[in-house]
Amino acid sequence: MTAKQVAEWIENLVPGRPLGSDEGFRWGNPLSEVSGIVVSWMATVEVIERAAAEGCNLLIVHEQLTYPYSFMGGTMDRHLSWRSNQARLGRLAKGDIVVFRAHGMLDAYCILDDFAAALKLPPAAVKEQFYRVYDIEPVTVAELAGQVRTRLAMAGVRVVGDMQRVVQRVGLPWGGLGLSLNAAFLEGLLSYEPDVFIAGETDEYAMFLARDVGVPLIETSHVVSENIGLRRVAADLAAAFPEVKVVFHEIKCPWTLV
Repeated sequence: MTAKQVAEWIENLVPGRPLGSDEGFRWGNPLSEVSGIVVSWMATVEVIERAAAEGCNLLIVHEQLTYPYSFMGGTMDRHLSWRSNQARLGRLAKGDIVVFRAHGMLDAYCILDDFAAALKLPPAAVKEQFYRVYDIEPVTVAELAGQVRTRLAMAGVRVVGDMQRVVQRVGLPWGGLGLSLNAAFLEGLLSYEPDVFIAGETDEYAMFLARDVGVPLIETSHVVSENIGLRRVAADLAAAFPEVKVVFHEIKCPWTLV
């Protein structure tokens, strides 16, 4: 079985949805025979080394392989000398490991809805493309933040807004959609009148956006919000290709509360 055959399985996860321009093979030979597969959120050094240790030569990752996040305004070869990129690409070359990025495809397949399920949210009141809004029993922001922290087994979450405000309509900017670079998504989500956001990752620009529109925001973690669905992808891959070793590598939240 080749890496290309595994990629074809991924490409057909959501009927009628083609891969995005940011998806596909990012390193290595698609015709390589697959010795094993590692599914993870990003091809970090830790993940690449795990793949080598497991004897796996195909990485299925959700996020971009190299930095900066976008090469718009410059060419990729301009950034190959960056230490972060050398650290990853050098290890990939040494292990002859192939990297396939599946981003929006996996969001549509399960990542968004699996995040909502982990939060124990009810069936969506709004379900349009990537927009999800959920009507819950009235609860204070502080109580909701506590529920989120417990359900995701996190040491803590960050909260923007009045902790004692009572809310009952949740908008879900999972992953990185709570970041200011995705402000257009937040604006679109606001059209469905949520009174609180439960986000994956956010930043201070987006926090001020939330404050200005009067919608409290609970931040979990980009990787934590997406690990849940990626674990399912790994399980589904193992079922689809039982003859091949499939490993899910859980990347932990990178920061520590002090």
